[in-house]
Formats: sequence, structure tokens, C-alpha cells
Amino acid sequence: MPNSIKKLSKEISMLIAAGEVIERPVSVIKELVENSIDADSSMIIIEIEKGGFNFISVSDNGRGIDSAEIKLAFERHATSKIENKEDIYKVKSLGFRGEALSAINSVSEVECITREKNSKDATKVSFSFSKFIKQESIGSNYGTKIFVRNLFKNMPARYKFLSSEKSEKSKIIQFLNEISLTHTHISFELIIDGRRKYKTDGNNSIISIMDTIYNLKQNVFIKLNEQNDNFEINGILSNPNNCFGNRSRMKVSINGRIVKNSSIYFTIQNSYKPFIEHRRFPIISVDIKIPHKIVDVNVHPQKYEVKFLSEHNLLSFIYTSISKILNNNVPPKSIPIKTNQKTIYQNYNDLVHEQMSFGNEESLSLKKTLPILRFVGQIKQLFIVCEGPDGIYLVDQHAAHERILFEQFQKQKNEKAFQMLTINNYYDLGVTSNNKIIENIEKFHELGWDIDASPSGGIIVRSIPYQKLYKTKSTDITELLQMISSDLDKKQTDTQKEIISKRLACHNAVRAGQKLSENESKKLLIDLENTEVPWDPHGRPAVIKIKYDYLLKEFGR
Repeated sequence: MPNSIKKLSKEISMLIAAGEVIERPVSVIKELVENSIDADSSMIIIEIEKGGFNFISVSDNGRGIDSAEIKLAFERHATSKIENKEDIYKVKSLGFRGEALSAINSVSEVECITREKNSKDATKVSFSFSKFIKQESIGSNYGTKIFVRNLFKNMPARYKFLSSEKSEKSKIIQFLNEISLTHTHISFELIIDGRRKYKTDGNNSIISIMDTIYNLKQNVFIKLNEQNDNFEINGILSNPNNCFGNRSRMKVSINGRIVKNSSIYFTIQNSYKPFIEHRRFPIISVDIKIPHKIVDVNVHPQKYEVKFLSEHNLLSFIYTSISKILNNNVPPKSIPIKTNQKTIYQNYNDLVHEQMSFGNEESLSLKKTLPILRFVGQIKQLFIVCEGPDGIYLVDQHAAHERILFEQFQKQKNEKAFQMLTINNYYDLGVTSNNKIIENIEKFHELGWDIDASPSGGIIVRSIPYQKLYKTKSTDITELLQMISSDLDKKQTDTQKEIISKRLACHNAVRAGQKLSENESKKLLIDLENTEVPWDPHGRPAVIKIKYDYLLKEFGR
């Protein structure tokens, strides 16, 4: 016979809740440090012994807690940061649920000493695995000190699944690295087994913190500061030459809160793709300011995960901001040129006559980097060969045309670049694909399409933009719309307009195997010179150069 349903005791429910919030020693430190930050502390000292299993202390010089409220602070769901249900959807503090102190209290022995600046004495309160011991007045500096001992002693099953002392120390150091980079105005100090391991000055210098953590100097990093009407991103990025084999050095925070968001990480990696080798990852520390009403931080017990309204717009902003700063400061990744069974690496930097100054925000357009080229011919009906003053230039006709079309599609007014091709046809892609296209019908309008939803749920296409000079085979609208629908359904870092533009550019660009006349080739080169970056929308190079010096060497001259 199955067991009857009954309500769990307060002790068991507290332990279950604690298990969600407090997984290991670093969880305790994270919650206490975030409380110290919320208390406007300018100095936070963390001390641990035996990986945090035996002893943890977090001391700050913040506002302190009223002596009449200190005992209440250790009750579950007791908080000063939420007044009503609306506050849950616009949380500005790092902590807000009122669970941290209660959770820590239920799995350890806790002692808290706190004093407000206007109080004569401090208050000391003690607990042992949720049991109140005593409260008394003592002398102490203002701020709050919390001591945690014998973590998980009452939960041997949880204790045995924890990592080694060395591993737990590593996790704590990693957290301190992240939080100090996010809150550069605060001085953090970490003491491990009586020895200072880590200290920051709290002087708002993210570069000095990076130097402390990674032993890397200022010229390794690029400062990032971009904003639009809804978002702002600030921080530093590593030069692509300083990348590593894992993501452990990528730190992202939202409104000062450290988050682990795979979509944001993927977006950052995508923005670096033209500049670094496969499976290499940058050092990055950025904080993204977002209106509190469009981010939900109440989706994970430890608040590491967040959800966004209009995530596409945020990811597009991040991608555009990082791509722009990288385009302005560094060349794309090296491109291998194979000749005589040797691999010679040529940087696109070779195309730049003068190295752009560090921090220059001027757009890197090809017309500023490409010299005057003399058209030579087309080979394999794929590459356009040109003679330049310092080498032979090879242009991938499809990649180059993709870049040209993508930028032209992205412009709001593209009537000068395109003519209209009359279609006047009805298309039924199936309910799911129809709805995906209809949801984004305004984006098609922005791109010059005369397209609408039909009363029956299908799609009516009256006309589409095209370029007569580069016109390829007849466009299969059904196939194109199906591909766009599929692209829109995938997890992407681009906005819907960018997704559609990429597919339209790829679909309409001249193909490999298509013969171009001399006039068409010259027109393509002129259009390419007016684009912003020398690669296609997917990050593949559109232009490479073989230096004359290399050719002379190979021919023994």
C-alpha cells in the first residue's frame, strides 16, 4: 500500500530548501558576499579554512543590520528587498528571496556580528543548525561579520558528494575572480588557511584586477563601451592573440549579477570567429546594463540563470558591439595559403597600409584598406584575380557578393541598390512555417519585399528586390521561404532582420561556377570596397593576398 500524503516537517523542508541554495562552500560565500555588496560595502574580506568545510567568514564595512531585526534575518523568506509582487519582476539587488541566511543557518553553525554606523554597540547572534542559541550586545566596528562553521555536518550524505578541499578552494577563487571583476569599486580580500591569497584595491581599475588574476598587461586588452536605447555593455576583451582552450576566462554579468548564459557565451564566441582559430576562447569581462523590467532573475535557486524579454535584440546588441570593437582594433584570423606543399599564413592585416591605433572607433571599411586593383581575370569561375601594388589579390566572388548584399539588405532604404522583380504568387509552406514567416512579415517589408499574409493563412508575394547585374538562376520562392522559416526557428544570436538578410544574401549571391564578365567583376570589386568588413556574413574571408615578396622568394629572385 503506498504511503499516505503528509506535510513535511519544518526541519526537513528547511534542509530541502537549503540543498537548492547551498550546494557547497562557494555557495555560502556567494550568498554572503552578495549580501555585503547589497549593503553598499566598499571592503569585503573572505576567510576560509580546509576548503570552507571547517570555517568560512565574510566581513564587510557595509550598512549593518538593525539589532531588532537581526534574528528575523535568519528566518526563511525574511528580506528587506521585496515589498510587493511587482518588486519581484524588477529586482535591482543581488539578493532578494530572503533564503540565503536561512539556508546557511540550517546546514551549519552560524555566528553573526553586526553594527549600524549610528549604533553605539554591535549585536551578536548565534545559531546551531537552525536552532537559536543567543543574542547579545558587544563592541565591534560597523558593518557585518558572519562566521560559518562545520558546514553540512548534519547532512553526511551531502558532505560525501562534495569535491576535494583543493577543488573547493579553486571554485572559491574562481568566484572571487568573477565578482571582483564585476564590482571593481569594492576591495576584495581572500585569506586561505591564514595566508592572504588574493586582494584587489577597489579603485575601479579592471585592468589591474586582470593583471592580478591572469598576469596580463593593459596592451593585451581592448576596452568595450557601447550602448543603444535599451542596453549598455562595458568591460574589456582580450586581443585575439591571447585566447585559450576553454571558456573559464569568460565572465558576463547582467546589472552587476554574474550569470551563466549559454546564448550570450555563444554570441561572444561568434563575434570572435573571424579572428581566432576554432575552439579557442577569449578572456572577456563585461557587464551588461538592462532595464530591470525586461530581465527575470527569479528562475534559478542560486540566481545564476536569467531570462530576457526580446532576447534576440539583446544578443544582436552584444554581437554587434563586440564585432565593431574587434573590427576597429585587430585583423581577422590568419588565412592559410598552400603552395608547393607548404602552408604560408597571411594576415588580412597585410592589406592595411597603416596599423589602426588602439581604441580607434572609426569603421574599418574596405575602401580604406584595399589599394587600387587592376582586374586580371576569373579562375575556376570562382575567384576574381587582381593585381595590386604589393601583391596578387584573390576575391571569392560568392563570399564577396554575400557581404555586399547583406549590407545592402540591412539598409532601411535599398531602392537604389535593387530593382523589383514581380512575382504575384500564393505560397503555402504548412502551418508552422507560414506562421513563422507571418510573425516576421514587417522585417520582410523593411527588406523591400511586397509580402502579406493571405486570409487562408498562406503567404502572398507580389514582388521582391533583385540586382539585374548579378541576377542568377530563377529564384525558387517556396524553397527560399522554407529556408528562412527554418533559420528563424533555430537558436540564433542575430536579430530576425539579420537572419533573413543573411539567407537572402546567400541565396541571391553569385555562385561558384558562374562566369562573370569583366564589367560584372569590376562592379563587384567596386561594391566590395564600400563594405564594412572583408568577410562574408558567416565569417569566411572574401579577400586574401599573396605578397610579391613571397612569389619572388619562391621563384628564387
